[in-house]
Amino acid sequence: MAGASEWNGEGDLSVSLLCLSEVRTWRLRLPGPDLPTESPVLLLVIMSHFLFVASALRERNSRESAELQLAHDLWGLRTSLIRDNLQQYLSDESCGLVYVVKEGISAQFKIVSQILPFDALDEFTRDELRAEARYGFVRVRLLQQWQSSPEASLGLLNRVLEVPDRAELSRRLNLGMHRLTEDQYDAILKGLS
Repeated sequence: MAGASEWNGEGDLSVSLLCLSEVRTWRLRLPGPDLPTESPVLLLVIMSHFLFVASALRERNSRESAELQLAHDLWGLRTSLIRDNLQQYLSDESCGLVYVVKEGISAQFKIVSQILPFDALDEFTRDELRAEARYGFVRVRLLQQWQSSPEASLGLLNRVLEVPDRAELSRRLNLGMHRLTEDQYDAILKGLS
């Protein structure tokens, strides 16, 4: 089989994508005369989930911001950093948790779309969610809601994320989103039940 640097533009390749318990195989037309007709390539996709942070804005407090976004079945991407990181790790199976500043973890949702641009919102919703969805949004389906205290939520996040101290955890939460592994996501859900 030719190395990547020797690839000359011809040949077929069968690709398998493993996403947890699901395997998908595609037959791709790839360059390279030395490639066999069926060359299996296994790509392991690590599923990512996300902890989104609803914080106070000039227009509304953190609770109102979270409720408004969830009422529209979407979660807004308020910074380009959130958009870029979400785009890199988002999969069809990704879910999100909502951490409301000064209140704790309050909701769980399934992400049901890719990142959509801000102007895909209708005019009324664009005006209403201008601060929250400035850099786009994802459609979501609400799965569960909780009443949680900030102390209990921060303690749970500190343990699960193995953050050395509260100052570092606060720094991470101030970024607006934190990527979670499947194990971290499951541990947070278990800790909330």
